Formats: sequence, C-alpha cells, structure tokens
Amino acid sequence: MKKLTFKNISMILYGVALALPIFFGAEVIGIFALVLGLIGMFEFDIYIFLPWLANILYFFNLIFENKIRNIKILISVLTIIFGFFTFGISRIPLDEGGAYANVKPGIGFGIWILSFITLLVGQLKNKNVG
Repeated sequence: MKKLTFKNISMILYGVALALPIFFGAEVIGIFALVLGLIGMFEFDIYIFLPWLANILYFFNLIFENKIRNIKILISVLTIIFGFFTFGISRIPLDEGGAYANVKPGIGFGIWILSFITLLVGQLKNKNVG
C-alpha cells in the first residue's frame, strides 16, 4: 500500500471542504463558494476575491515541479494569507432576488485552510530533507 504524502492528504482535505458548508449562517457548500468568488472578482470585493484567488494559487502549487521549492513555499504562505481574508466576509447573496445572509466562516472553511497548511508543512518538511 502506498504511503500518503502531505500533498495527498492536502488534496483529500480540499475535496472534503468542497462538500461541506463553508459558512455558518448559510447552507453554502464549498463548491458553490468557488462560484461566489468569481462574482467577488467582478464586484472588486477583496474579501471575496482573495480567498477565491487562494484556490488558484493552491492548484498552481500542486502542479509546479519540486525543483522550485522556495517558490512553492512562498506560494503556500500567500495561499494561506489570502484564505484568511474569508474572515472579512460577513454577508453573502442567497438568491438573485437580492436576499443576503449574515455569515461567519464554518467547518468547510476550517478544512479548506487546513488543506493549505498541510501542503505547506509537507513542503517545509521536504525542504529540510532535500
């Protein structure tokens, strides 16, 4: 049986976060939060756009070669910082009718950030080994 790496664990956690409620106060699962992030980009809302951008940085980090470890570590740190901008989100749209829900980051957010932190820990561990 193949041993799980930090990268594998991180990807599993990310997948789980996509299926969990991302906020307390609204039943929005992680996959729908990705769509909300796109809306934030077009509305120039930094508290919605930067957490969405953290996902893009995360995926770039997964596909980069191991030869550029220092850059990958920097990208992981930026991913975590951008992810914490989620705490600035206090309201999200519920429907196209203009209804909003007051929200706070929930369990899905915690697992999502944990996936970023797990990837960073693995990169730091590999940096010290290699």
